[in-house]
Amino acid sequence: MENQTKGSLIIAGCGLHPGHMTLETQGHIKAADKVLVVAPNPLSIQHILTLNPNAENLGRFYEGDVTRLQTYHLMADHMVELVKQGYKVCTIFYGHPGIFVLSTHMAHKQLQKMGYAVKMLPGISADACLFADLNLDPATTGCQAFEATQLLLTERSIDTGAALIIWQIGLVGEHTLKKQAPGKLGLAAITHLLKQQYPDDHQVCLYQAPTLPGFEPRMDWIKLIDLPQATVPSTTTLYIPACNELVFARSRLDWLGLTEEDLSAWDQPTDDEVLVS
Repeated sequence: MENQTKGSLIIAGCGLHPGHMTLETQGHIKAADKVLVVAPNPLSIQHILTLNPNAENLGRFYEGDVTRLQTYHLMADHMVELVKQGYKVCTIFYGHPGIFVLSTHMAHKQLQKMGYAVKMLPGISADACLFADLNLDPATTGCQAFEATQLLLTERSIDTGAALIIWQIGLVGEHTLKKQAPGKLGLAAITHLLKQQYPDDHQVCLYQAPTLPGFEPRMDWIKLIDLPQATVPSTTTLYIPACNELVFARSRLDWLGLTEEDLSAWDQPTDDEVLVS
């Protein structure tokens, strides 16, 4: 029972390169008995080692003939076992540790049920980098996000008046969970789906955030119809701007007891007015 009160788990994100790591995360790395790491490049791992030499690369669980799902279970089991042994564990994943990181959620749930202290800290993820690099505000039209293969294989409603982010477009249709590439017909299939909602010549962006400081992101704008022939590494995110204007639901003003004149504060200035001011 002594170990049960001592062991704990901090789950943190180091962003996509060392410059993204928060001071809070660095503090937890320094204070940990054990540090577990999945990082995109040796520079990030070396940075973590300077903060705490007791760092272990969880990337080793990807080795061998295992699926990604099996790897995530092995990672989660390792986190849980170390905490049960009484260690203060800090697990670091690149990007945000709760976005497309199944093992952290698995370990979090298991350890909470057993009464251990568990906390997740945020990190800079690919979508945060995308908004900055493309100079976008997701609040302008609203923004929806789906995982590529899930979007393809489930009945979903896409709002073409809002921006759309498709995660893991570089793994779309990859059913074996072993390859780091789209499935044979994955890009063609999801393009077929998207063409039901967007015109063939709608401009979409293949985006990859840099994983080293000082490097430029990939921001390739192509026509939707050209997506099946595009080069799409596994770390690519697809951004699709809105293609329809938002429709004002005038009748709902009654629900708020307002008139259109009451919304004058929401009027956007023209470009000329902005420049003059």
